[in-house]
Amino acid sequence: MGTEIVRAHAADFAEVLALLSEVNLPPEGVQEYFGEFLVARDAAGELVGCVGQERYGSVALLRSLAVKPGQQSQGLGRALTLELLSDARAKGVNEVVLLTTTAADFFQRHFGFEPAERQRYDAALADSPEWKLPRCSSAVCLSLQLV
Repeated sequence: MGTEIVRAHAADFAEVLALLSEVNLPPEGVQEYFGEFLVARDAAGELVGCVGQERYGSVALLRSLAVKPGQQSQGLGRALTLELLSDARAKGVNEVVLLTTTAADFFQRHFGFEPAERQRYDAALADSPEWKLPRCSSAVCLSLQLV
């Protein structure tokens, strides 16, 4: 039996925060948007990955894509992202935006995200806790049209 990707439940919250800390991703805003997170568990039930989105009308901020060290480079990040993009599309999202300091090539190569001017989204994502973080101010902004 392989890895299963499911909608996150309240009981997953502490494990998701621990994983984000382990891979040095910000916890700000996770609690507020936890209903839009997906988690991946291996056959033993261990949380091995997560991804979330913050939806603002027809625009969503993809955030907190994390895969447990030791499980990386095995396709789980791609699977989590594909599941999240499918979920966003089904919920009427037309465009997905993300900030990254380390994974621009991953998102561009596997999904077709393109560099975008961050200022273009400042109004749409003004309520995002992650968008306003000082540590995210130097991140690359990427976007993907879903329609």
